[in-house]
Amino acid sequence: MTEAASPPPGTRRNGFARALSLPNFRNVYLAGVASRAGSAIAFVAINWIVFSTTGSALAITYVAVAEMAGAILFTLPSGVWVDRHDRTRLMVLADVLRAGAMGGMAVSFVVFGFRLVTVIVAMFVVAGVGMLFQPAEQVLIPSLVPAESLANANGLNRATRSIVSLFGSSIGGILVVAAGATLSIALNSVTYVISALLILAVYRALRASDRKTTRTPRKERHMGQEIVEGFRWLIHKAPGLWQLSISALFLNFFATIFGTFMVVYVVEGLHASSITYGLFVATGTAGGALGSLLVGRAGAVRWVGKVWILGAGVAPGVLLVALALVHTYWAFPLIFLFDLILGFAGNTWLTAAQLLVPAEFQGRYFALDGLLSWGVIPIAQVAGGLLIEAVGIGTTLEYAGLGLLACGLLSMAGRELWRLGVAPHPAA
Repeated sequence: MTEAASPPPGTRRNGFARALSLPNFRNVYLAGVASRAGSAIAFVAINWIVFSTTGSALAITYVAVAEMAGAILFTLPSGVWVDRHDRTRLMVLADVLRAGAMGGMAVSFVVFGFRLVTVIVAMFVVAGVGMLFQPAEQVLIPSLVPAESLANANGLNRATRSIVSLFGSSIGGILVVAAGATLSIALNSVTYVISALLILAVYRALRASDRKTTRTPRKERHMGQEIVEGFRWLIHKAPGLWQLSISALFLNFFATIFGTFMVVYVVEGLHASSITYGLFVATGTAGGALGSLLVGRAGAVRWVGKVWILGAGVAPGVLLVALALVHTYWAFPLIFLFDLILGFAGNTWLTAAQLLVPAEFQGRYFALDGLLSWGVIPIAQVAGGLLIEAVGIGTTLEYAGLGLLACGLLSMAGRELWRLGVAPHPAA
């Protein structure tokens, strides 16, 4: 029996326990937890050492731009590589490169002292190869988990990593004070090594069982031709998913404005302290985690198009307008609902895409979708900052909420998107 088969007769587990009972998925899950925890710690340490050493907000901007540039540059090639090669080996390679970049940065600080160019180069590499790891993982998981448990497996991944990021950031602040930023950055290198070892165990297990995690062999062509082929497949063969990706381009623009300047909303809109800001972020994180976990129980992939339109556009738009108008602690249940609905819609999309997209196109699909989704973020951040300077945080969030609502309503015109869904799978 392969790992993705049903549990042995007589075993009754809920969907989450069933997914975690599969050794290969469990290793992938733990690898993600380890690397996400290390990344959250390092994020605090890097921002702290950059700003405390240079005293310049522009220095932090340079690092952020380098990360975004690395992610965008590697997004499309990574999709082709994921479709060409064994996904577990690519994930191990990505972890090794990330460990080397973070470890090299820590060693450089000890030997040569702080140099901004070292941080910029290291974060460019980490962000770039991270875009190789992410689609490889998204394509790998459906081969490790039975279809009826896939939503629960994705929900566990998304929920756990959100919570780990939240606590990791808090731990990162403590570690910077107690042990210094350099040691915190070195710890991230160690977590990437742990992740690589766990993925390597998956590779060996699949190899021992003569299972491969790559596409059916075909004559490899020029990378540009394969990227174009991926675009053509998405547009002509999966118009519902194409319409979803296009809608995500606009929905992420408006959602990013809120996410980037949430701290401004708490300080100027709620007139609250940093403690309240931390609690506000934690409340949203809890909502997003719960939303991700509910997808499997609700069987939402049957109506993924409707869930996406209503859950990523219409409902969050209404809630964001309400947040803009609220200046009391009613903002807390609103942010909880906002992130719960977004988490539910996001996991529904991910699970449906893994089930709908043929294996030979999945790497390129997730890369193309990621480019459309993430490429708009820098523009949204600049636009949000300019709007806040011009009209204030309250009006800016009203505009963002109305933009989400309008994009959600306009997405209803996409008939293929509205009808998009996945037939339910029989229970294990």
